[in-house]
Amino acid sequence: MPSADPRVDAAVQDLLHRLGRPAAEFCASGAAALEVALEVLEVGAGAEVVVPDAGCHSVAAAVVRAGAVPVFVGVGEELTLRPADVALACSERTRAVIAVHQYGLPCDVADIAEALPPGVAVIEDVAQTWGSTTRGVPAGSTGTLTVTSFGPSKPVSLGAGGALLGAADMISGAVARGDTTDRHRPRPPSPARFPAPLLPLLADAIARADRQLTRRRAAVDRFLGSDLAHHFRLPRLLPGSRAGWTRLPLYPAPSATPRHIEQLADDLGPVQRMHPQPPSALPMFHRCAKRVMAGGRRPVEPLLVTIG
Repeated sequence: MPSADPRVDAAVQDLLHRLGRPAAEFCASGAAALEVALEVLEVGAGAEVVVPDAGCHSVAAAVVRAGAVPVFVGVGEELTLRPADVALACSERTRAVIAVHQYGLPCDVADIAEALPPGVAVIEDVAQTWGSTTRGVPAGSTGTLTVTSFGPSKPVSLGAGGALLGAADMISGAVARGDTTDRHRPRPPSPARFPAPLLPLLADAIARADRQLTRRRAAVDRFLGSDLAHHFRLPRLLPGSRAGWTRLPLYPAPSATPRHIEQLADDLGPVQRMHPQPPSALPMFHRCAKRVMAGGRRPVEPLLVTIG
């Protein structure tokens, strides 16, 4: 989105640099960005899209609204899709995978892409992360396309809005700008326009996300150095990877007691249990076509701690 303000342009370039992408189309929300990504990839009726069967329902909902079929794949203790599980979930109708960096945990996008049949795209969803790396590569920089959200609870928060990122020749003109240029687009643009008055806030939002990431990583270090680390454990990360924690998932050991959970809340922040119902079981998906694959399993559900 062009701007006459050099500070805005610098902030947009900073965002692109952080996510390892050459171009962005700003839009109304992260969910809208997912829908536009599917449109750009020409994913529609009858196509299948692999999604994680954990976390936000909006991921699969975007697939359904595109007329495609969500293929829900269970996730294990790492809480992100595993390449082998994704490969098993693919069929001759699979057109895309949405790889979510859940709670700031790095998803193995490179190995997922390598495990896919030819012609299947990977959409990276980085709405829940900031500063994650997978084997040293920034989250958002590996898939065919990347989507993010600037909603109130997101790391880079503008209160609303989202973005689709990728190669300019793929995404340029995908979202309407509300002016006469829309008449000359090579395809009908999405009407989910970005609330333009929010764009000047992007530089401050990025700076705020950096400060928050520093606080969150310090909180994780404090946890690892405390007695609580004997009673709860973090998800295992891929070698050479770093998490950009938005929530802290902690798996309780048999020794964990209610008092330890209270101490977690006192030391780190509010604690809640992960939702027991996966997205595939939600009423909104009861009547739509779908497939559900077992994928990874978790012997115990994590507690989710809000930190920083």
